[in-house]
Amino acid sequence: MSLYTLTPKPGFERYTIQVGWNPHRTYVATVVDFTWDPVTEPHHQPDTIQLGRIETLLDPAEVLIAVAPYAEIPADLPAKLRADQAAHPVRR
Repeated sequence: MSLYTLTPKPGFERYTIQVGWNPHRTYVATVVDFTWDPVTEPHHQPDTIQLGRIETLLDPAEVLIAVAPYAEIPADLPAKLRADQAAHPVRR
């Protein structure tokens, strides 16, 4: 499995943003605010994205489009994700 942690864009510094390839079936993406406390911030629920846990995503563009509002996407990341998929194809 590959996993890349991305640099948050301004305003989203509290978020952890990751994308990667899981050779069991899919690309994955997460956007999570691990600092959010529902007790002290009950009216400020953060955005959360979790892709690839249930659905199968075989195009890296799908996960990159989902995280693009939150993170800087390195120019070489799509190629890295495709290379990860090619090196570790879907297990059957």
